[in-house]
Amino acid sequence: MKRSFYYYQVRLVIAYSYFLLHILLVFPSAGTCQEYIAGKTYFGHRDFTSYQAGNLPFILAAAHGGDLRPNDLPARNCNECSYTRDAYTIELTMEIATAIYNKTGCYPHVVINHLHRIKLDANRDIQEAALGNPEAERAWSDFHKFIDASKSQINENSGKGLFLDIHGHGHSIQRIELGYLLYDDELRLSDQVLNTAEFVGYSSIRNLAIDNKQQLKHSELLRGNSSLGQYFSFKGFPSVPSVDIPFPLASHPYFSGGYNTARHGSWKGGT
Repeated sequence: MKRSFYYYQVRLVIAYSYFLLHILLVFPSAGTCQEYIAGKTYFGHRDFTSYQAGNLPFILAAAHGGDLRPNDLPARNCNECSYTRDAYTIELTMEIATAIYNKTGCYPHVVINHLHRIKLDANRDIQEAALGNPEAERAWSDFHKFIDASKSQINENSGKGLFLDIHGHGHSIQRIELGYLLYDDELRLSDQVLNTAEFVGYSSIRNLAIDNKQQLKHSELLRGNSSLGQYFSFKGFPSVPSVDIPFPLASHPYFSGGYNTARHGSWKGGT
């Protein structure tokens, strides 16, 4: 299959905050000095986007949960466009952020697009996302500038961080789908193949696979006992990939990652 993430959607549904237990094993402690005030919320143009500043090396983004439909923004209309809103993903993202704060006393960075997907798709390249509308393009820019600002602060204070793009899915199998920019047929490959430089280079956790405190291999981070998916499984939330479900079957739908994960993860470099 030809590799392209331009039109490909990520669906990452995170049900609980126990991923902290995993991340604290592989990421250093966060700093506190930053341009924005942690815990304070900032808004983009016309309040189409919002950013709750953080002081932890975690970024939570919700691109498809918005419900604003201003009349002066035309509806998107293109052959490849998707318009379905991911219900309750803004609420889910804020619940995750609150759970993290309650456990740590610190804030993750939270970036939200409040426009309905029929007006703006913040998980697409700007051309498909806004279809040339200046107001939608500005909202798209605000969304990604907030994420970029979070990344800059995290790089300065902590050296590396975790970006989670929160989505929903309507698949009949009720489980968390973790998208690492690897297709379902690639996840069905052996651990030995997934640990090669080629497939590490495709992965959104490329930097983590190269440099982590436990020296875990790429396949172990994807679906081993210390993988994020297995931590969810330990807590009663079936997840793919994990030890329990190492890959989706060929007959099972699965979303592996999209524009935001490709842009803000470490597939293209960075930490």
